[in-house]
Amino acid sequence: MAEDFRIDALSPKGEGIGMAKRERVYIDRALPGDRVTAKLRRDVDGVWRGDVLGIVEASPHRAEALCPHYALCGGCALQHASDVFYRDWKAGIVRDALAAKGLAPTRWREPVFLPPGGRRRVTFTAEKQGTAITLGYSRRRQRQVVAIASCLIADPAIMALRAKLSPLLAPLLQEGKPATAFVQTVGRQTELVITGPVGGGGVPDEAARDAMVALADELAIDRVSWRAHLGDVPDVMIERSKLRAHFGALTVALPPLGFLQPTPAGEAALVAAVMGALPPSARFADLFAGSGTFTGPMLARGPVDAFENSAPTIRMLDEAKGSLPLKVIRRDLYRAPLTRVEAERYDAIVFDPPRAGAEAQAHELAAAATSVLVAVSCNPASFARDARILVDGGYRLDSVQVIDQFTFSHHVELVAAFSRAGRR
Repeated sequence: MAEDFRIDALSPKGEGIGMAKRERVYIDRALPGDRVTAKLRRDVDGVWRGDVLGIVEASPHRAEALCPHYALCGGCALQHASDVFYRDWKAGIVRDALAAKGLAPTRWREPVFLPPGGRRRVTFTAEKQGTAITLGYSRRRQRQVVAIASCLIADPAIMALRAKLSPLLAPLLQEGKPATAFVQTVGRQTELVITGPVGGGGVPDEAARDAMVALADELAIDRVSWRAHLGDVPDVMIERSKLRAHFGALTVALPPLGFLQPTPAGEAALVAAVMGALPPSARFADLFAGSGTFTGPMLARGPVDAFENSAPTIRMLDEAKGSLPLKVIRRDLYRAPLTRVEAERYDAIVFDPPRAGAEAQAHELAAAATSVLVAVSCNPASFARDARILVDGGYRLDSVQVIDQFTFSHHVELVAAFSRAGRR
């Protein structure tokens, strides 16, 4: 049964929050100030959720979505909000996460909001039904694939490639069995990673390999890889040339699915924020170093020890370092965090963990006397937890800068600088 709800707030995931019988309800695509008609359902996590069936009274923050696919596509969450509201909400996610832990930086640096259209990493889902190929994104809150002919957040070069991709995937796909096509541009180079069953038996047979060659030739793709399941290491099928990314002094040959920041402008903003928080010269450690996004620029200021757990990434960095003052160390920082004694070998430490944060590592750093710590995070909640540990250990939270390269989504990144009280 549909009911009317007054929306009072927006959740960190972009859902409008209202009340029903003393319980919070979370309604997708609703904004504070809206009065909407919605039908609720009890979700698997026990929370009441719903979708807008109609708008009785529109929020003053409401705007027309720019994308023609927005009503169906599950890729974006906040195109229906005004720019002013959107920016304040994004910054508020970080402010609220810190406030919940009793924290506030000495300085809030000017936030960076990047325009759409720069996303260089896109994953399409492809499904074959008879002679028809549907290539696009998953429908909002459903597994159904929606054909997406245009995308506001993707690099136009990727969407131009996507327009030619469907017929070239047809010989590869199995009837009714979806596969994904991950496309990443690195400068003027492009890679494609196909995940899922292909060919007659689900794995690349001769015909499938021939189809991959034809696809790579037609679309000028530098590398095509395949894997059966998410989490598998991709097998390189075709490699015309190595995909090379440049990070300061480092030029690295990326492995398949090699991690890059989602947009070049976002990467530049994060690097500028990190380097602005570091001393002009020091001995550095880069924890959760990934492909070397921060390692490379840091090498201009001093020797760097880069800690990472991915074997392909370790090999890549080792091959790239040449005579640079870089030591690459394979280490699972969740199971074996850098100890207090080890941390004190460095003047400054940068850490950029996955969304889960770096709780165990934060406890060790909190006990260390390292002068400067710089955190990069894509999860304000786990960052706030780890920041509380560092502050309780005697660090001062000097600054936080919000950087939004995940335009129209609920994701947001930040760079934070810490120093030992009295040392900076």
